[in-house]
Amino acid sequence: MIATARHPKSSSAGLSLTEVVITIAVIGIIASIGLGAFGDVTSRSKDAIASNLTEILNQATRKFSHSNWDLRFNAMPDSAGDEIMVLRSLQWREPDGAANQKEIYYKGPYMRPDWNPATSTSSEDWRIQWTGSSWKLLLPGEAGAGLKVDFEAKDIGTPFEFPDNFTPVGSR
Repeated sequence: MIATARHPKSSSAGLSLTEVVITIAVIGIIASIGLGAFGDVTSRSKDAIASNLTEILNQATRKFSHSNWDLRFNAMPDSAGDEIMVLRSLQWREPDGAANQKEIYYKGPYMRPDWNPATSTSSEDWRIQWTGSSWKLLLPGEAGAGLKVDFEAKDIGTPFEFPDNFTPVGSR
């Protein structure tokens, strides 16, 4: 028998054009599904954060009302001036030795004093609106003015400086 030399078949290490196109198409489909799901998660997260902040404001309002007087203040749906006045009342702390100290049982603040939110009337923003006795969340697409929810916490900073003659709102 005569020995013959076997030559291994040379094979190409690359992909054909068809394989590359199919691979890119599959990656594109998977990416589009993933990005769609990510966008939905982001929107739901913003809804949850804004709802939580609304509940924190409502709890602070209840605590203020239980400790002091009914925190009722006329709602102005087209302006956010009422939201700012109520928020500042929740952030205010009666100074030590104040003449009317007996009137307030717990001196506050009921809401963190370093929160300085902007106001907004844009229906593209998440906003928290004062109803006259409590807070409600306005989602994007809803009309009305309110405290703008900042999801990057840029509205947290220096505590608000109250003037000496500041008086909290509400009925006494």
